[in-house]
Amino acid sequence: MSRRELKRALQRAAPEDPAARERALRVVQSAYKEYEPRARRRPWAVLLATAVLMAAGAVGAAAASAPKSDVGRLVRDLLGVGEPRPRPVLVQVPGGGRLLVESGAGAWVVSDSGAKRRLGDYEGASLSPRGLFAVVWRGRELMAIDPKGRVRWSLPRPQPIAVARWAPGDGFRIAYLSGGALRIVYGDGTRDRRYGAVRAEIAPAWRPRARHELAYVDARGRLTVAAVDARRRLWRGATVGRAAELLWSSAGDRLLVLMPGRLLLYDGAGRLRSSRALPAGLSAQHAVWAPRGARVAVVRRDRASNRSDVVVLNAAGGTERFLFGRPGRFGPPAWAPDASRLLLPLPDADQWLFLRPDGSGRLIAVSNIARQFTPGADPPAFPRSVQWCCAP
Repeated sequence: MSRRELKRALQRAAPEDPAARERALRVVQSAYKEYEPRARRRPWAVLLATAVLMAAGAVGAAAASAPKSDVGRLVRDLLGVGEPRPRPVLVQVPGGGRLLVESGAGAWVVSDSGAKRRLGDYEGASLSPRGLFAVVWRGRELMAIDPKGRVRWSLPRPQPIAVARWAPGDGFRIAYLSGGALRIVYGDGTRDRRYGAVRAEIAPAWRPRARHELAYVDARGRLTVAAVDARRRLWRGATVGRAAELLWSSAGDRLLVLMPGRLLLYDGAGRLRSSRALPAGLSAQHAVWAPRGARVAVVRRDRASNRSDVVVLNAAGGTERFLFGRPGRFGPPAWAPDASRLLLPLPDADQWLFLRPDGSGRLIAVSNIARQFTPGADPPAFPRSVQWCCAP
C-alpha cells in the first residue's frame, strides 16, 4: 500500500467514533464465546480476526510513538492516536488574540505573547465587546475594570452576585443575576434596575446584532427573549428549567439551548427549528458557537465510562464532526477570534489543547495550566473558564 493509499484509508476512518475499535473488539470476543465445539467449526477464523484487531492496534500505537516516522506522523495527525508532547508553559497564544481566564486565584488576562497579568481576586469575569474592559464580581460587588486591573466603577448590591454578561455591539448594557433576580445596568455603572425573577443558575445571553435583546430563563423555567430597554417580551419558548446554557450564534439568528440530554435550536423569531437528542449514555456539558458561521462545538460526557469528547455541529446542515475524545472531563471550550482554533481545557490532565476545528493539522498541548494560574497554591486549582477575544 502506498503512502497516498494509506492516507486515504485513514481519512475515511478518521471521522468514526473513537470507541469503534472497542466495540469491534467486544463483538469479536462475544462471537468467540459463542463458539460451539460440538458443531466442529474451526475457530481459526475468529482467532485470526482477533489477532488482526490486536495487531492493528499495536501497529497504530507503535506508529504513533515513532516521532520521526512518516507513518507515525500520519497516524497521529489523522486519528489523534498517542499522547502529544505538551509544552511546559504557555509562551504564545496559538492564532493570536487575548485570553480572559477565571481561576481559583481570580481573573487573569493573557496577551498573544503569553504574558499573564492577574486582574484581581474575583469570582467571575466577562469581557466587553472589544475587550477594552471586563465586568467582574466578588460577593455583593459588581465592578468594571480595565486590562491593567484598575477599577473604573463599582456597584454594591444587598445580595451576592451570581453571574454577569456584557452586551455585544455597543456595550452599553450589562445583565447580571443577584438574589434570584435579573438586573440591567448601563456600561458606565449607572441606572441599575431590576428586570424580573429568573433561574439563578442559568446565565442570560445577549443577542448579537440586535438592540439590547436578551435571552434568559424565568423563575418558572420558561425560555424568554425580551427587549430590555422597552421592557417588552419578544417571544417565549418551552419550559427549559434544566438547561445548562443559552447561546446565541454570532449572527444572532439562532439560539441554542443546551440541556443535559438534548439540544434545542430556535430561530430569531422563536420558532423551534430542531430538537436533537444526544446518543444514549451521553450528556451535554458545554457548548460554544464559532465567531462566524453556523458551527458550534459541543462537549459531551459518558459518565459510565468516564470518557468525554468534543464534536463540531453544523447547525445549518445538521452534520456532526468528531474532533477529539479521551478519558476524563473536559472544561468549557473557547473559539479563537478568527475561528481557526478551538481551545479545549482538560482538567484531569492539567492541560489546554489547541485544536483545529476542521480536524486538520496537529494539536498543540500546553501543560501545568493549574500552577500557571494559581501560583503558590497547594494544590493548584485548574481554571474554571477561559474567554478568547480580539483578533490582532
